[in-house]
Amino acid sequence: MVPFAWGLRAAGHEVRVAGHPALAPAITGSGLTAVEVGEDPGFVELFAGGISRKAESEDESVTVDGAIAGCADGMVDDLVAFARDWRPQVLVHDPLNLAAPIAARVLGIPAVKHLWGADFSAIMPVAEEVATGNLVRRFGIDRLPDTPDLIVDPCPWAMQVPSPGLVPRQPIRFVPYNGTAMHPSWLWRRPSRPRVCVTWGTLMSEVDDGELFRAPRVAEALASSGVEVVVAVDPKTRPRFGALPDNVRLADTQLALHVVLASCRAIVHQGGAGSTMTALAAGVPQVILPAVVDQRFNATQLALTGAGVAGDLETVADQVHALLTEPHWRQAATALAEENAGRPCPAEAATGLARQLDMLSV
Repeated sequence: MVPFAWGLRAAGHEVRVAGHPALAPAITGSGLTAVEVGEDPGFVELFAGGISRKAESEDESVTVDGAIAGCADGMVDDLVAFARDWRPQVLVHDPLNLAAPIAARVLGIPAVKHLWGADFSAIMPVAEEVATGNLVRRFGIDRLPDTPDLIVDPCPWAMQVPSPGLVPRQPIRFVPYNGTAMHPSWLWRRPSRPRVCVTWGTLMSEVDDGELFRAPRVAEALASSGVEVVVAVDPKTRPRFGALPDNVRLADTQLALHVVLASCRAIVHQGGAGSTMTALAAGVPQVILPAVVDQRFNATQLALTGAGVAGDLETVADQVHALLTEPHWRQAATALAEENAGRPCPAEAATGLARQLDMLSV
């Protein structure tokens, strides 16, 4: 969402980014203005237990409740108070922010949902007790709105879920944002053998569970497959890796995934939306080893395009070999990247959003 926020700024709009205090450094580090709302919920502690439980189940009918509703409950009062004071004309939010649609309804302004990729709301509906509970009733609202007023959609149509409703969509090019990072000199050099990236997302890297953070085991599986492996994870996870051979490089500084992928022929990751879409934008074929419901969903949607496969740890080396040697994987990945590049850039999408909102108000 950072590129879109900057697209709005570039189009001349005022932007404030509201979030829990723990997010403020990341927000200001992106050059945007942060507004602290609520108290830090302890994301890792809240999500770790639920992630572990859901990883053990193949049940796809997971509802948005528990930790997600708790995060919303902790910030909604401050968000409504700030919005009443600052008086925004529109509220843009991510797919899992339940506080934003409530604040938008209280102020009578449009709520715009900015997707991260393929829209997983069909498989992760909001639990009824959350949609009609105290989270909304304390503001005099009967239930959480079922749909936003408009959707900002960065996902190529071949990977997106058809929308059953009539919610207008503003397409946008997915522009990767990976935070502050370095471009080390070794990454400039052309590799002597195929370079494969292994990454495992931000939240999974924080969870102390070897069944969820499988990057060390993937790196080990690929070490003898004749490729160069670049492990793009938080450097503080290094102790969780054993001795690494020369063809496996674990960076000692934070790497920007989109920079790493510019020289990679394939990527193996957990299936988070950020990793999936960054690889898609780079035109890199993907092996996804999903553990939880949204990751399985992303893997399924990507597989429909032919640009990647849902894999498993036991055969990951063979799956990477197929991506490197069978041209149709690269061709499908290139087609997705080209479609993404043809979508409106964030500044153009910001103008398109304003135009669509004007039409809604008529």
